[in-house]
Amino acid sequence: MYDVVRRIPRGRVATYGMVAMVAGYARAARFAGLALHHCDDPSVPCHRVVNASGGLAPHFVSQRGRLQREGVTFAGRNVALGRHLWTPRLPDERGVEASSRRRARGRAG
Repeated sequence: MYDVVRRIPRGRVATYGMVAMVAGYARAARFAGLALHHCDDPSVPCHRVVNASGGLAPHFVSQRGRLQREGVTFAGRNVALGRHLWTPRLPDERGVEASSRRRARGRAG
């Protein structure tokens, strides 16, 4: 789970559900939140993970400031997900990255 969070670039955020899915636990968003809540490793940028609406963790008081310092903008209390949501490349069922396969198909045509 922590390795997935380390992949989120500065200025981007991911949702708990997305982190769980990329880590191989597709229906475990709450587990992701719990794991991050207990993380004390400074190399894991937990502040880059938000809820499905872009909402911040209720007891993570420095989260908003850390995100703003990375250039993340907000729409009210929530992160502007349309601008800052990280979309990782996910392997398909054969282990091939879907976006790479699409690019190769585009070159062939």
